[in-house]
Amino acid sequence: MALIELKGINKTYRIGDLAVEVLRGVDLSVEPGELLAIMGESGGGKSTLMNIIGFLDSPSGGGYRFEGQDAGHLDDNQLARIRNQKIGFIFQQFNLLPRLTALENVMLPLVYRGVPPRERERVARKMLERVGMAQRMTHRPPELSGGQQQRVAIARALSGNPALILADEPTGALDSQVSQEIMDIFLELNRDNKITTVMVTHDPRVGKQCRRTVRMADGMVVEV
Repeated sequence: MALIELKGINKTYRIGDLAVEVLRGVDLSVEPGELLAIMGESGGGKSTLMNIIGFLDSPSGGGYRFEGQDAGHLDDNQLARIRNQKIGFIFQQFNLLPRLTALENVMLPLVYRGVPPRERERVARKMLERVGMAQRMTHRPPELSGGQQQRVAIARALSGNPALILADEPTGALDSQVSQEIMDIFLELNRDNKITTVMVTHDPRVGKQCRRTVRMADGMVVEV
């Protein structure tokens, strides 16, 4: 059974009387354990598709099944529960809270889950060690480099043991050497833990290392 199954996904935004069609009939399936890159020029609909997959936005039309469930039949509380318990998000700008330490940032999703303090600290420490940040746990984001902040963001996404990681331009703000270090973490997680990973990227070097690449243009999948 596919983890993600999209059929005929459309997305239209309305700006006053103007209708802007961002996605047009997207079909896409993602199997458990896949490492998939979504590529294409800016404005092609990649991030909108990522937001729909992650239940951060809803389609205007079409069908979406996640782990066999019809997402169209889920209410807001059920969707929020899936986001919190099943999906880890990683963004280009890291989205770490600057006043919290690396450890506290990684613990945050577990706070929302109601995990006891001692257990969430244990998990957060383990995840930071996994991404090579054992010596930086008490540092705050302004004290960390871009690559280090992205490692913390990856640890945060992993802390809830997600079925799916969604990464939107995870190497876009990093230089080529650090980008490859971050990509190596994704490859290792996918290889060793079989974590399904879908990433939006403009970088062909990143795309080449993924097991499958989907190319989008004008709101449609044009090549797989």
